[in-house]
Amino acid sequence: MHFTREQKIILGIGGAIVLFFVLVFAGIIPGLRKDIGSSVKLRLWGVGDDNIVWQSVISKYAASHPNVSIQYTKFDTADYESKLIDALAAGTGPDVFMFRNSWLAKQGNKVIPAPADLINIATFQNDFPQVAAQDFVRGANIYALPLSIDTLALVYNRDIFDQRGVAVPPSTWSEFKNIVLKTRTLSSAGAVTKAAAAIGGTVKSIPNATDLLNLIFLQTGTTILNSTGTQAAFTDQTAASALNFYVQFGKAGSKYYTWNDVLGGDLDSFAAKKTAMVFAYAAQLPDIKSKNPFLNFAVQPVPQFDKSNAVNFANYWGLAVSAKSAYPTEAWNFVNYITTDPAAAQNYMIATNRPPALRSLIAAYFTNPVLGPYAAQALTARSWPQPDPDAVSSVFNSMIQSALKGSLTTDQILRSAADSLNSLLYSR
Repeated sequence: MHFTREQKIILGIGGAIVLFFVLVFAGIIPGLRKDIGSSVKLRLWGVGDDNIVWQSVISKYAASHPNVSIQYTKFDTADYESKLIDALAAGTGPDVFMFRNSWLAKQGNKVIPAPADLINIATFQNDFPQVAAQDFVRGANIYALPLSIDTLALVYNRDIFDQRGVAVPPSTWSEFKNIVLKTRTLSSAGAVTKAAAAIGGTVKSIPNATDLLNLIFLQTGTTILNSTGTQAAFTDQTAASALNFYVQFGKAGSKYYTWNDVLGGDLDSFAAKKTAMVFAYAAQLPDIKSKNPFLNFAVQPVPQFDKSNAVNFANYWGLAVSAKSAYPTEAWNFVNYITTDPAAAQNYMIATNRPPALRSLIAAYFTNPVLGPYAAQALTARSWPQPDPDAVSSVFNSMIQSALKGSLTTDQILRSAADSLNSLLYSR
């Protein structure tokens, strides 16, 4: 085929243009293409949050990181940990995943610490309450960053309080006990027909029972582990008093008897107006509302033994990066963005209706009628390094069961529980 002179010129120009763009996108001709980096695909696993929550967060992050795409997958709390561990072991797990605040001792080997040049210990302590450092920091390493900090609070029925002449909710345990006497109803045989509060029972009826016992241990200054964290230490009189304080509300015949496991689930009983008070996390409030949308309830900080030295108990999720992630730098950049950037963190709080973790946001929530108590309590929440949260909960629940049964002395119960906890510590 023969080309005219004009056709040859056109073909030559066209070929030159094609070659030019090939060289540009290949990076051989620098400075003419904005380098956005290689494409990175991150997998994010979580619980509780619907996809729409993370779509907004991810979209805003992608606007400034166009080379990073993030896929979020939601799991149920009940089997999340087992599915996560299986996937990580098989090499099919996520790059970023929700990491419970009590997991570090048990699952810490599955995550990679944050780069020191991204966030250091001093910055972490300035950004988050003390409990976050207790849960997520070991030595000079930061293993996770908190999304939100949830704590146990007192949730009470306003109508029952008004009907029983309780004008002000309790702020101390002494006040709480007085309100128990005013708001419970006992039959002539001494059986509870309407409970003042869901406290004193086991996890069979109170899912937060062992968290409540943890709270009372911490509030009374009970030493749970020795100074090196290698041995159980709760076998003294302080621990005995704490355990007895808790179970007095579940022992028939006790002056403050108000609950037993046959009353059913605590939130169900509360929603049905058969119980005046429950201890619940902010994450549980939607469940209460769904059970009874018209229930007139309010949230109050949990009672204290010493209001001038408040201690609270937290149960919450952070974000961690898998030790097997192919993109640890990009993964940690995303985690740092969503947890430490005030605007990003605030957007997440609004979307999920949860209390904040960032100190810079906590004060703004103090006046919130629902989340205010939770936000304030994050500042005084405390923790201890549990070797295996589920196993520890089982040990604490056994303590409650034995104390309610009454066949063993409190000293015997505590020593048996300490032995069980020591077995967990030794097997780590």
